[in-house]
Amino acid sequence: MSGQRHDPEPTQQFSDEQIVNWLIDECRDVGGRISTLTTSGDRILAAGSTVIALAATVAFGGGKSFLLMWLPLGVSIVITYGLYLNNMTRALIGYKIGLEEEIARRVGLPLIAWQSRVNVRAGSGRHVKTALFLGGVVYAASVGVGMTQALHTLSPGAWGHERAWLYVGLTLASVLIGTVALTSCYWIQRRTPATTARRVAEMFAAPVPTGRPDPRSDGPGSGLE
Repeated sequence: MSGQRHDPEPTQQFSDEQIVNWLIDECRDVGGRISTLTTSGDRILAAGSTVIALAATVAFGGGKSFLLMWLPLGVSIVITYGLYLNNMTRALIGYKIGLEEEIARRVGLPLIAWQSRVNVRAGSGRHVKTALFLGGVVYAASVGVGMTQALHTLSPGAWGHERAWLYVGLTLASVLIGTVALTSCYWIQRRTPATTARRVAEMFAAPVPTGRPDPRSDGPGSGLE
């Protein structure tokens, strides 16, 4: 007998119907995660905004307006976290778009098309820019208030006058950190959905093992191109 070993020929372990059903289940699961993440994010951002508003009210009403020097840092934290949640949501949206398009390609019709064809504007650049503009206005206002309070310490007799330049420097540092964080978060998420959807398409475009039928091949039921 020859000492040569022959690897077994790969066989098709799963049918196209099973694969499509799994993709549909995954697509529905991602949709649920998007809804959960959006709801949780809205609640957390609302709570953070409420806390900041209450703190600002107490600072003004209690005669401790110097505490508003930290307002830019607090606002930047809330907005940065909101951008982080938005980036996660946009990544899931891109993933769901990729799954929906793969399902449509395999079965030949869009069984699930909410994100890829119906609600295509969700998480779009226009919505992000609008939200970022509003957040930028709030952040700019907080910077103005914070810097005004910091510069007020330079006045003789004002609270913290003996360490006025320290407070001015700390406020400027918080503004710089917040600005860098916000800019970075925005830059990272600019193309998140498109990038994620492309990665899903590339994953399914990988060559199948020898011996397994390629669902991308031309022929009846090959799906959408």
